Order: sequence, then C-alpha cells, then structure tokens
Amino acid sequence: MASESSPDPVTTKIMTPISRRAALRSSACAIGLALAGCLDDIPGRSSDGEETPPEDAGELGTPAEGITVTANSRPYPEFEPQIVHIVPGGTVEWLVETGRHDVTAYHADGHGPHRSPEGTEPWGSDRLTGVGSAYEHTFDSEGVYDYVDTQQVCTSHEVAGNVGRVVVGWPDPDSEPAMTEPQSELPSQVAKAITLFNEESRPVLEAGP
Repeated sequence: MASESSPDPVTTKIMTPISRRAALRSSACAIGLALAGCLDDIPGRSSDGEETPPEDAGELGTPAEGITVTANSRPYPEFEPQIVHIVPGGTVEWLVETGRHDVTAYHADGHGPHRSPEGTEPWGSDRLTGVGSAYEHTFDSEGVYDYVDTQQVCTSHEVAGNVGRVVVGWPDPDSEPAMTEPQSELPSQVAKAITLFNEESRPVLEAGP
C-alpha cells in the first residue's frame, strides 16, 4: 500500500522586534511622504512649508512686508500703485522706470503741508535719475503717509498730481492728518488725488483687519 505523501510544510515567518521596528519605520516614512505631498497642495504654503504672501499683498486691506512702487514719466508723471498697504516695520521701494523723480513726504518740517502721522520725522529721497534708480524706506510707525514727486522736468510733477500714499498697519483714520481734506495750498490735481485716496482708504481702515 503506497504511503500517502505528507503535505509541504508551511513556512511561518516570525517577526522579531527588530523587523517589527523596521516595518513601523517604513510605514512612518510612507505616511510622512504622503503628508508632505498633501502639504504641497495647501493654498498659501510653498513646497518648503513656508507661507507665501497672497497675490494682492500690498493692496489696501492686505498689508505686505514689502512692496515696490514704480515711477514713470510717460505719458505723464505717475507712481504705480499710488496707494500701498504695509505692516509696521515694512519697507517700500520706489523704482524708476522712465524719467527723473524723487519721493518726498508731505511733512511740516520738510515739504508741506503736513500729511504725515504726528510724531514722525520727515523722510524722502534724493533725485532719482535714470532707469533702475531706486530708493527704499522702512516705516516703523503705524499711520497714513502722503508723499509727492517734487521734480520739475518740462512741468512740475507736483502740479501734474504725481502723489502717493503709504498706509502702515491699521490706524484710526480720524486721528491721521493725511485723512483730512486736502489743504487749500495744494495744487488742484494733488487735491483731487488725495480726495480719491481718502475715499478709498477710509472704509478699509474703518472696517479693520
């Protein structure tokens, strides 16, 4: 009588403490990589995990840590953008693209009339001549700062209305000299621009962050 063949032995793999830890490490790595991939897709966060500024950073209502304002002479003297919004300690750079310009605060101790926060010093650049000329200023104190281009090339840039505004933080608009009506000694084009600045700035500052 032929003997029945015994079944193949079943091989059982025993997981030792060392192999168990290795498996756990592999699982942890896989989970970490998956999470990293998910984090890359989070809006407002770069691939290295740092937050990226919103696209409208520097516009009214979205203070930025830094922003660049361009200065042009064609077809007319103009700062762009005319109003910027930064955080306290933020920096604004003015960059000449065409023509000759300067950046001068409206301040009682400098180029009047006074349209700067109380207790701040006058500030401004020298003449900026040539494409690529630049000036930057860091604003440590919260407030609203109006400024002007005082250069005269064929015509006065101030008379032409080349003015701008820097809003720093979230000041009370009722306590800011720059938020008052434009003074009578200002050129008419400047007065019109400042009136528009106030109409745009006040509701944003009153609404707050």
